[in-house]
Amino acid sequence: MRKPASKGRKQPEKLPSVPESESSPSRYNEPSLPASEDRMPVDRFELGDTRADLRIRVERLLRRREAASEIAWAELGPDARSLLLEMLDDESVRSDESLLHRVIAVVGQLAVQRGIAPLSMILGDKSARPVTRAYAANALGRIGDIAALEALIVSVKVKDDMIRRQVAMALGRIDHDAVVPHLLNLSKDMSIAVAEIANEALRLWEEKGGGRLGGKRGKSAENRKSPKRKRMPAEER
Repeated sequence: MRKPASKGRKQPEKLPSVPESESSPSRYNEPSLPASEDRMPVDRFELGDTRADLRIRVERLLRRREAASEIAWAELGPDARSLLLEMLDDESVRSDESLLHRVIAVVGQLAVQRGIAPLSMILGDKSARPVTRAYAANALGRIGDIAALEALIVSVKVKDDMIRRQVAMALGRIDHDAVVPHLLNLSKDMSIAVAEIANEALRLWEEKGGGRLGGKRGKSAENRKSPKRKRMPAEER
């Protein structure tokens, strides 16, 4: 006996099967690949005049293989110098030692007077690496202002020879009588590399003053006596 169709339910319609060769493609096929390869825009990205754009320009100069000239820095205007000083305290810059050293060197190269305070802090920072402190001493010497004298004097007796050598070089670049006593002390330094720099600075002071400086001069590397060699007896003939 045939069962009556249930009310409200539509029976599925039976469609005739179609061979695969005659079936049309699905609506969800992948899109076809473009005929030509994608290309980068021809026009270069131009920087604007914002603070962020200036930071990009500054970092480009800093990361050059060869140091940028003072003319190149002057073209960026006075705001670039202010940005360089801000970068001395920037954590992202401090985490990149090579970039930090370049910033320090450029501040000294441009003789930025406002850089004396942050550079003095770096020089006196005992937690900083000696090479970083040496860079700071060198930059202070390039600025050549008497305001850097206090930080340099404090570092005269540090243990690291590299720092003391740069301190001696920096003191020699400051045109003030107050540097002479400290150069005299450094001229007797146990490190020949330090003593040579101090003696050369004192020699320039003597030439400028037209006479010898007071106090005992340290012996330069050329004047230091080499250990005596034992004389061997002459061969008998």
